[in-house]
Amino acid sequence: LPCGRSTKKSMNPKTLYVHFAQHPESSWIMVPENAVALYSFVKEHPIKRVLDLGTGIGCSAAFVALALKEKGVEYHIDSIEQYDKCIKIATDLIPKDLQEHLTIHKGTTAVWHTEKMPYLNFQIFDNVPGWDYDLIINDGPGMFLLDGNLVELPDGTIHKATSEDNIKPGTFVVYDGRVESIRLLERFLGENFYIVKQPAPGGDFRVLERKNTPLKIEDSRIATMEGAGY
Repeated sequence: LPCGRSTKKSMNPKTLYVHFAQHPESSWIMVPENAVALYSFVKEHPIKRVLDLGTGIGCSAAFVALALKEKGVEYHIDSIEQYDKCIKIATDLIPKDLQEHLTIHKGTTAVWHTEKMPYLNFQIFDNVPGWDYDLIINDGPGMFLLDGNLVELPDGTIHKATSEDNIKPGTFVVYDGRVESIRLLERFLGENFYIVKQPAPGGDFRVLERKNTPLKIEDSRIATMEGAGY
């Protein structure tokens, strides 16, 4: 599908996925099952404002845009990407009529830690344009260089936003892989979320929902360790 071609006549989830999968830089896009799961979830839930943490080459943002466009609702997607190369590819690759309500932001990255989750460091986007979203896709940032050193840590943008009580009740959070990140979220912040969608057997696509309860931060593993002995 040539860049800029309209989706109106032929675009559907299958053709959209093929469009991205055929690109030379497609090795890190969502697997097809996860892309369809994301598309279906957006179509089935009252979602209008979306934050995409990690644009990559634009696959996730495009699937969300297709679902929202087909629903006929007023919507907007903010997508954040740290790499200039990816921003250019995504801008060229996402069909133009799926970019009408999509803004791609240049992401800046940082290392973050908090005493609420001691002895841990996370990599984050530190220029998120607010938190008033119905759906957040957590798929970045990726590794980056800081002072000449490689930073490769669990993604913590959601952890930071949750620990500062910035994610509003009812917000859905999608994890496509990112196993270490989700493990630490469950360990320290799991009491703040419902599990809406568990991964299928062999899969890694899950959806959480922020509870309408006061923020709770605690280490769920402390009791286990305190009771350990030989």
